[in-house]
Amino acid sequence: MESVQLSRRLSVTRLGFGGCPLGGHGWGADFQATEGVDAVRRAWDHGVTFFDTADVYGLGQSERLLSEALGSQRHDAVIATKFGVRWDADGSTTKDLSLPYLRSALESSLRRLRLESIPLYYVHWPDHITPIVDVIGALQRCQEAGKIQSIGVSNFSAEQLEQACSVTQIAAVQFQCSLVDREQLETLVPVARKYGVKLVAWGALAQGLLTGKFDVNASFAKGDRRHRYENFSGAKFKANLKVVDVVRSVAAKSARSPAQVAIRWLVDSQNIDVVLFGAKRPSQVDDNVGSASWLLDSESCRELDDLDALSEPLVA
Repeated sequence: MESVQLSRRLSVTRLGFGGCPLGGHGWGADFQATEGVDAVRRAWDHGVTFFDTADVYGLGQSERLLSEALGSQRHDAVIATKFGVRWDADGSTTKDLSLPYLRSALESSLRRLRLESIPLYYVHWPDHITPIVDVIGALQRCQEAGKIQSIGVSNFSAEQLEQACSVTQIAAVQFQCSLVDREQLETLVPVARKYGVKLVAWGALAQGLLTGKFDVNASFAKGDRRHRYENFSGAKFKANLKVVDVVRSVAAKSARSPAQVAIRWLVDSQNIDVVLFGAKRPSQVDDNVGSASWLLDSESCRELDDLDALSEPLVA
């Protein structure tokens, strides 16, 4: 399993387990907590050492299940979690980076994860209220107190990342990136490289689109978050399916699955340091981890690189 030095303190595998599905919300009705626990353990058995979650995933459930699944190995794994989305008793959510909430959220995550220090603690989303320099300054104090080891930011623009880096060393910036979601690469990568920030891609399979299991007739229930995602609706969806056709073709030629090809394209990119994959069950882990330790041939890389134009719907 390939690895990368995420920060001075942290070395991680270049494939990371994404814990959003462990929250059990928004990915269809077939999630079973026992299968989610088994998926985490399967990832560990495959050699994955990096596990990503957030406090808001399942309103704490993802953190609890991740801790349960890893057991004593949670002290050897590199666990990343996030704060910045507050939830109320009725489950409604609000972005909140206020400093009192930061302290409360951090203590709650430490308790659910059963850790004394969180290896990588992300700002989940900007709230456009609390100054970024104030939030990062507060996280730096938490780091000095030993509550967290490294600081990350998620879903930040290049300008917001620059502000964060003006305060202290940022270990990682997490952002959406896949064969059909490349918009931030041009702006975010130069800033990240300037400050030595590692790039962590989420959404590598575009919420399952790039697995090749959906066609133009796909529909999603209200409880499945994909029913509201642009990638799965209208002209954008039809354009994305053209990308999927090419991914399937490359997969067949490479004797790999479409998911493995889509993830491998990101791993092979010089711009991406770590790729997260989500999984609800062990079989999905097996498929996704199959993207490790091989290389796409140059012709396939060119085909996939050139798909950017296909994922943009034609405008009349």
